[in-house]
Amino acid sequence: MSYFETKRAMTTHLLNNLPTGLTGDDVAFENYKFDPANKSLWLAAYFIPATTEAMGQSASSGDEQRGVFQVSVFVALNNNKFDETQLKAIDELISAFKYNTQMVYNTQTVQALECTVNTGSESEAWYQRDISVNYLTFSNR
Repeated sequence: MSYFETKRAMTTHLLNNLPTGLTGDDVAFENYKFDPANKSLWLAAYFIPATTEAMGQSASSGDEQRGVFQVSVFVALNNNKFDETQLKAIDELISAFKYNTQMVYNTQTVQALECTVNTGSESEAWYQRDISVNYLTFSNR
């Protein structure tokens, strides 16, 4: 089982499929200092493991792991373009993580199962929407 490789597969896929105009400097990752000052659009990425189910009882059996890779999309609050820029970025991200997308890091393959987007909300000086990418992976013990 490798949470590290699962997270790395998903974050690498995100960085290789950023919305138009964004770079890795526009993504806030967990446990990393990030300052969104002077940005009109930026992302935050969160790895949220949920369940691990045994696929057998021997040491050589594997585990099925499910969880959520959340990408929050932020735009400046009260922008004159409202949320149009944000929704375009969300459309690009959903395309990158569509059903059955395979993401690989080393020997770990992660499969995107579905993407959902929540309603927007205010977060300090930003308007935020979250994309939840439900994932599935199989790991050796």
